[in-house]
Amino acid sequence: MFDLKAFRKANKMTQKDVAKYFGCKQSFISQIENGSRKIPDEYISKVLADPNIIKPEESKPYISAKVIADRENLLSGVPYYDIDITASIKESFNDILERPEFYVDFKPFNDCTAYLPVWGDSMYPTYANGEIVAVKRLLNPGIILWGEAYLIITNAEANNMKTVKLLFPHEDEDKIILRASNPNYKGDTVIPKSSILNLYTIKGKITRKQM
Repeated sequence: MFDLKAFRKANKMTQKDVAKYFGCKQSFISQIENGSRKIPDEYISKVLADPNIIKPEESKPYISAKVIADRENLLSGVPYYDIDITASIKESFNDILERPEFYVDFKPFNDCTAYLPVWGDSMYPTYANGEIVAVKRLLNPGIILWGEAYLIITNAEANNMKTVKLLFPHEDEDKIILRASNPNYKGDTVIPKSSILNLYTIKGKITRKQM
């Protein structure tokens, strides 16, 4: 994933400088850096083709992939991250969206943020152990379809979770209920909404053959 802010700082540029470089408004650069807008593919192409600036592959973490063997994959497709997205509550949140294994060009889900494997069986039969889901970051966490499954990332206040769960409203508007879909996993988990770092909708799942 291209980290525009890190790239800008490495090249000792201001947001105004970057906006001038790409020929856009400074407010657009600000929106990309805060995650509310996606960096256009043509911006990445320009960076990769410019011999006068620090290249993403020359200096981590401007593009925080291992080694970019195929640049075209960076420009088309969605990154796959082989990280522990567990379908149970687990204290573990380190480097989500940091080191993609590869990119998947599957048009129905190309507007997604990432592909991730789901481990555990607390979400069975909705999502079985080892299945791969396509997730898309929810920019407005206030718009939640209750009873639907989401990938939820929390801070230490809620034990640094990264988990797939069904979400339900709590009687306290400042809290939210996480629930498994597998009836063998009884009991709800209640967390404060303020502990949510990121929330992702699950647009669907794919087989490894489609990757």
